[in-house]
Amino acid sequence: MDDREVTEHVERHLGPFLRAHPLENDSGRDLGLGVFFFESPSMVSVVTIGLRSRMLQSPLPLELACSVRPGQEEHAERLVERFARLSVLGDVELEYDDGLLVEEPLVPDTEIRGLLAAPHPYADEMFNLVRDADGTLSLQFVTLVPITGPEGAYLGDHETGELFELWESAGTDLLDLRRPSAV
Repeated sequence: MDDREVTEHVERHLGPFLRAHPLENDSGRDLGLGVFFFESPSMVSVVTIGLRSRMLQSPLPLELACSVRPGQEEHAERLVERFARLSVLGDVELEYDDGLLVEEPLVPDTEIRGLLAAPHPYADEMFNLVRDADGTLSLQFVTLVPITGPEGAYLGDHETGELFELWESAGTDLLDLRRPSAV
C-alpha cells in the first residue's frame, strides 16, 4: 500500500486532506514520514503517513491518528509527533490499549496527561484495519485518544472497554482537549 492509497483511505473516513509536513528528529533530520491533516465538519485529524515502513517490531504495519475539535489541531499535531518519535526512535511495538501517562499536562492549561492507543472512537470501524485487494490485512490505524490523569489512573484497575463505557455514559466529547475528566 503506497502513501497515496493510505491518504485516500483516510480521506474516505476522516475527511478531505488539508496539508502535510515531514516529521523530523530533534536535530532536524527527516525521519522519513509525514504528518498529514484531514478535516471533517466536526473534527480535524492528524495522521502519520510513512510510519508503517519504520516500525519493524509491529505485527501489522501501522499509522497513528489523533482527532480533535477544529482549532485544537496544533495540540494534536504535537501529540502525534511526540508519540511517533518515541515509536520510531525507540523502535517500540504499539498495540491497542497501550498508552502514555505523564505527570505534567501534555496540552497546556488542560487535564490531558496521557494518550491511549485505541480504535478510532468516531470513525467507521473500517478505518482501523485496511485490507488489500486480496482481503489480507495490510495496515492498522492506531488512534491516540487523549486522556486525563484520573482517567489514566482509572485504567490501572479497569479495562479499556470500561473506560469507553464510562465516557459514553457521561457523554464525554473525546475530541475536546479542554474537556473535564470523566472520572
